Amino acid sequence: MPELPEVQTITSDLKKYFENSTIDDVKISGEYNVYPDRKFFLAHTKNVQISSINRIAKNIVFELENGYFMVFHLAMTGRLLIRALNQKPDKWTKITFTLKKNNKSVEVRFCDMRMFGKAVLYSKEELEKMKQKYGPEAHKGSIDAKEFAHRLNSKRTTIKNALLDQSIISGLGNIYATDSLFLARIHPETKTQNIDTKSAAKLLEAAKLILNEGIEHRGSTLEDAMYVDAFGKPGTHQNYFRIYGKKTCINCSGKVSVKKINGRGTYFCSFCQILLEGTKKPPVL
Repeated sequence: MPELPEVQTITSDLKKYFENSTIDDVKISGEYNVYPDRKFFLAHTKNVQISSINRIAKNIVFELENGYFMVFHLAMTGRLLIRALNQKPDKWTKITFTLKKNNKSVEVRFCDMRMFGKAVLYSKEELEKMKQKYGPEAHKGSIDAKEFAHRLNSKRTTIKNALLDQSIISGLGNIYATDSLFLARIHPETKTQNIDTKSAAKLLEAAKLILNEGIEHRGSTLEDAMYVDAFGKPGTHQNYFRIYGKKTCINCSGKVSVKKINGRGTYFCSFCQILLEGTKKPPVL
């Protein structure tokens, strides 16, 4: 599933080329569902200028000049690809946009093999409501250790599960959460109520570093090759994983453990990553 670095990479590519372009045409494949419905979606996207392109958590947001926001969530297998008008068809194309800027036209194709992704048209009020579902982002420095610890302590789960909860902190997925915990030397099965401010600070700093590295390397492309950027090119961050997918710990050379935690494959080193217990009282904001 594309995580924050992958979504940021695609957003940056689209933003560079298509802000202030016009959507000349929109074609929706077969019975593919767009929201709130096909008629409304087409009526408010065709012949409309794109004012800006930004990201909210793992969502790519096209602000349209008519006051609506076209939002894409890539889920597990979604792609947004920039293609020439005469370029051969892409597998799993669900929506095709013809965009025009400076008298030049290209296509942007939304492809989604497993169809878990979403294309939604929001009003400004609906977009604001969507934003409220997401917590702050670690890589932006928009949350401090005390608040982070408080958010974690309010949940009754493991730290690995909590990092995947987008209402606590947004943008982290399985890969980047796994490597962040390794860098912070925290065992993924540590209970959230045992995370104190000092541990939260270490974890926040680790997540910031890992996410920014992922952005710099234009995302991670795994063996299934599902993630590609807007030009169809793979990322390179998979070459820099700390522990995800590893067999041997890069710190102690010990065997890496692999365990399903809430259905997600989690890699960790039992020697290097500490299972925190019996910490101080949760911080009070």
